[in-house]
Amino acid sequence: MTSFHWTETASVCVPHLFEVGWEVEAERGYFERAGQRVRPPLVQPIEPGTRSLTEYVRRLPKELGRHTVVLMQAGAASIGLFEDGEPVATRSYKRYVVRGSGRAQPTHLKTKGKSRYGSRLRLQNAKLLLEETNEKLCEWDAEHGPSDLVFYNAPVRLWPSLFDATPPPPFERDDRVVKIPRDLPKPTTEILLRAYRGLCYGRLESA
Repeated sequence: MTSFHWTETASVCVPHLFEVGWEVEAERGYFERAGQRVRPPLVQPIEPGTRSLTEYVRRLPKELGRHTVVLMQAGAASIGLFEDGEPVATRSYKRYVVRGSGRAQPTHLKTKGKSRYGSRLRLQNAKLLLEETNEKLCEWDAEHGPSDLVFYNAPVRLWPSLFDATPPPPFERDDRVVKIPRDLPKPTTEILLRAYRGLCYGRLESA
């Protein structure tokens, strides 16, 4: 396996353009031929409807555009705004929402009901965390404009809550929103920046 930076994507792909047999696996995010795979960086995704490696290279923009990254776990969130691969703004939040058993209060309510001690504080903090996150995302959107892609990493039960909060995030759950396909530690600014750097690299693989 060999990794390459997003600035090298075109130069990595061009030598393979005249090879016969490359197949597009858009949903899995790679091109495959005879046991070889070209997996572009997630910041340069294979657009729906792309029919060949040649078409993908032809569509590659010279600049990445604007990206938002949202990392969330119970009691913590880190968000970042990036322009052409460089950080423009970052923000991290922490709130006390985890019970002594290690289970987040909103999750506990869905399975066991309300607890008598501390539940109001934990629920309020969980609500505030979502609101703070969305308020900052909306502020960035108003100041810099909408992002071309939104990357996120969050538990299955927590991610929908972001869209139920007031205000809601400045984006919809559509093709622009891409899940980061890896397990990440508790969100911090350092983890956020490291995660985005990973999105900027593609790989040449043997299937």
